[in-house]
Amino acid sequence: MVEIARRAGVSTTTVSKVLNQRPGVGEKTRARILRLIEQSDYVQNHAARHLRKGRSGLIDLVLMRLEGGYDLGIMQGVQEVLEASGYRLVVFATNEDETTERLWLRRILDQSSDGVLLLLPYERVGIANTLLEQGIPFVAIGDRNEPTTAFPTIGSTIWLGGYTATEYLLSLGHRRIAIITGPLHLTTSRARLAGYREALEQAGIAVDPALICEGSYLLGDGIRQTEALLDLPDPPTAIFAGNDAQAAGVYQALYRRHIRIPEEMSVIGFDDVTYSAHMAPPLTTIRQPLEEMGRMAAEMLLRLIAGQPLETHHVELATSLVIRESCGPPRRGPLRKGREGGGTGCGD
Repeated sequence: MVEIARRAGVSTTTVSKVLNQRPGVGEKTRARILRLIEQSDYVQNHAARHLRKGRSGLIDLVLMRLEGGYDLGIMQGVQEVLEASGYRLVVFATNEDETTERLWLRRILDQSSDGVLLLLPYERVGIANTLLEQGIPFVAIGDRNEPTTAFPTIGSTIWLGGYTATEYLLSLGHRRIAIITGPLHLTTSRARLAGYREALEQAGIAVDPALICEGSYLLGDGIRQTEALLDLPDPPTAIFAGNDAQAAGVYQALYRRHIRIPEEMSVIGFDDVTYSAHMAPPLTTIRQPLEEMGRMAAEMLLRLIAGQPLETHHVELATSLVIRESCGPPRRGPLRKGREGGGTGCGD
């Protein structure tokens, strides 16, 4: 769309009006833009089908997997907005498979979805670049902290969330605090870890690499990494899980070892998904405003589809601490172990 606008000597908003068959463009200008579209590769994909068929009434939400409360929370917010707009939501899970992602992209280009909500790591820039090149309106939903992308984004204050979680545990008297991250090639995971490190450093506590465990935001990570942490000669007194699904895995591992929460181990999560308040004990966690993120993303996308300007292209909502019952002062005395501690941490 940008290239078409440059060649036609008009704004991208004007090109968008032509693509969406909206009024407000002179006949000569409209004809010039249509001629440029017909001459470009652009016409072979999204734009031509869009011009021929008109709007589809569909909006795609593409995500990694359909198994977490994080995605469902965002989807609920999206659906609230779309129900009032008349658009229908199509949900597609890539399962982190690049071949599946390419198949989805091909379908989008063939069937002319009116817009896309991209709930994938921003590091997967291939999809975003293709959507940009094809002039398909989209908004990326995520929790990246640097507003450096060339496309509209909405996220939350992840670094601050990591800092706040760790600071809270420190305020309870904990000094041996472990963290289970997501994949550290993702900006979101590194932001949580950076906040954790900063809180420890400000408290004058050296960061112990044995207490940093890399996972992939799944329940099974919480189980495996917690077992490794419990086998350390000096286990932590608190565990900060990168999301609430991992925290549920931490709970399972502790129950298997008959370790009480929070009397013998404090646990804090991240996201505040629906089930976190119903865990036993209810989980203390960092809240991301998931439904609000979904609502705002959908509203931004509808404006883009209508060819209207956005007030801002990068929105960052505040995270907050939700205190429940899974954190307390550090235990006194050694931790009961299911086997003799002799591990070296998560890499053991």
